[in-house]
Amino acid sequence: MLYKRYIPVISLIGKEGEITPLFIIWADERGTRKYKVDRILHVRQASSQVGGCGMLYECMITGKVRKLFYERNRWFIESTKPY
Repeated sequence: MLYKRYIPVISLIGKEGEITPLFIIWADERGTRKYKVDRILHVRQASSQVGGCGMLYECMITGKVRKLFYERNRWFIESTKPY
């Protein structure tokens, strides 16, 4: 089962308003860690499996493809953990 998990994201906003995620901040029982977005594969408007929609950034993060959504001025990721 997947959950909608809002997360802090360090991003760059270009002079034309384009948003580029650079790092995600992940906090869990092991502490808080910062992960670099290695590469952005695709950017498009999409709906999430866990509800909600926005700009979908399919990214490579630590060698894995992750779906990062920008929805109404905040970021979320589809997570296997609810917290």
